[in-house]
Amino acid sequence: MCMRIEVLIILGSVLLTACGGGSSGGGSTDLPGTGTSTPILSGTVTVGITDGPMEEAQTLVLNLTHIDFGRDDGDVSRIVFADGSKRLDMMRLQNGVSENLIDHASLPAGLYRWMELGIDLEQSDLELQSGGHHQMQLADPEAMRIQEMFEINAGEHGDFIIDFDLRRSIQHHDMGGMMGERYELHAGMRLTRADQAGSLSGTIHMSLVDAYQSDCDENAGGNWAYLYPGEALEPDDLAETETDGIPGPIATDRVELDAKTGEYQYHFSYMPAGMYRVAFSCSSEWDEAGDTDYPNDPEGRFHFQVFGDPVEIKAGQMSEYHLSH
Repeated sequence: MCMRIEVLIILGSVLLTACGGGSSGGGSTDLPGTGTSTPILSGTVTVGITDGPMEEAQTLVLNLTHIDFGRDDGDVSRIVFADGSKRLDMMRLQNGVSENLIDHASLPAGLYRWMELGIDLEQSDLELQSGGHHQMQLADPEAMRIQEMFEINAGEHGDFIIDFDLRRSIQHHDMGGMMGERYELHAGMRLTRADQAGSLSGTIHMSLVDAYQSDCDENAGGNWAYLYPGEALEPDDLAETETDGIPGPIATDRVELDAKTGEYQYHFSYMPAGMYRVAFSCSSEWDEAGDTDYPNDPEGRFHFQVFGDPVEIKAGQMSEYHLSH
């Protein structure tokens, strides 16, 4: 019995292989013993990708090969990129900039539980600000999978954005001695419907940034904004495994000085409509995704300067929220 559905995009055409044959748009499958057929229902999807910043990276080139879509019934649909792969420098996809991986590709209608990016790690490369180049390894086989339920309706179109949070996804491990350094890709992506998303931007008062805070290191890399659900009672760090019972941030963004306005700014894009809270830290270089650094950092270096009130993000709109003492 055939249990796997594959959708292949090859040289711009779409080929659907399914039990019983037929095409994804107007094809059909035979009903056993009846001599009649039923149509294979499908919709279309566009999937774009954007990136959250990573202070240590100069470039991050990902060589992506396909997207797998995991259906609720256990079948998997695969869309392979027309040229065999897509090479993306993720550092160029920040502050609301995105790039489509697929555009109006046909996909069987139904409920889906996850989406997973296929990656060729040998053709992917991380270049650090220091100039070093490193290949990456998957922390686990499902590190490139987004566990998020969504539905594709027959005859309708779904427009999705993948937010690849590099700071959360890429973790550095010093293996010591001859083992050298290891960079691992961890699960750190979220999926949003583009038509249900909005953005949030704002400024951080200059008195809060590291240059004006005696308990923060003035070296680059400390000023970051953290985004939390509106019901969060307090901010927390980037720990991969929550051990203190406090949810970590949904997203983070580097706070940078706008030379034209003289203001320190942050920006969160493609966030689902709803209520959120923003926190700011000028010591964020000490917040490592693989560790619990707050509120019980043994060295006491990581902390937050301010935690804002709830603010609403509306679909299709840019909201503003400014942080001060």
